[in-house]
Amino acid sequence: MTTMDLWGLADYTGFAERLAPAAHALVDAAGPLDGRRVLDLAAGNGNVAVLAAAAGAQVTASDSSPRMVEMGRERTDGSARWLQADVQDLPLPDGSIDVLLSSFGLIFAPNPELAVAQVRRVLAPGGMLAFTAWTSDGFMAGMNRTMSRFVPPKPGAPSPISWGERDTTLARLGTMFDAVQMRVLTLPWRFESSSAMIEFLLAHSPVHLAASRAAGDRAGEMFAIIEALAAPHGGPVDIDAPYLLITARAR
Repeated sequence: MTTMDLWGLADYTGFAERLAPAAHALVDAAGPLDGRRVLDLAAGNGNVAVLAAAAGAQVTASDSSPRMVEMGRERTDGSARWLQADVQDLPLPDGSIDVLLSSFGLIFAPNPELAVAQVRRVLAPGGMLAFTAWTSDGFMAGMNRTMSRFVPPKPGAPSPISWGERDTTLARLGTMFDAVQMRVLTLPWRFESSSAMIEFLLAHSPVHLAASRAAGDRAGEMFAIIEALAAPHGGPVDIDAPYLLITARAR
């Protein structure tokens, strides 16, 4: 399954609502956006694009999934320009963006180094990059590692959780960015039970729906382990899932 096909699965709107607080944190971290040229990279259905447009930015949003682009255009209602584009091959001129934001999107690039090079190319010198990544030691990382046991990634494919390792992210940003800062924030992850959480993920998360299909007869075993991670003693799921908010300046 291609990345384009993956993100067209499930009803992503529900998952986007869960991620909305991180989009608010990203836009706040970017500072005043009025009149600035902003790119919402791997935008999903436009959590960041909506907020940036409301703040007065000139917004472009891109996603590799045609379905996400369609939903984003409907949601932003003309306040953002949408492009179907790979994060590793952005159809934008050099230096055409002042602020590039990505809410849990850049982390899925198949080739992180190539994606970072594209991000730097489209950013003007001194432009801001701000993105979010799940930490490598939180609940989301544990869930990702569990799924990888049942649905092994392609050989050599980087884990999206690797962006949550500070040294790895610093190495990827390399000499193209400076003034790198990382803050740990949390996203509330609340469900009445662990089984309700799994039902939600299968209905609204393309990643989890694809993993369920790929795991086949072992999907139940995989999700049982994830349920135990979410609520080790049973009862409601009550997690503050940690993530990094990373900001940097283009050299």
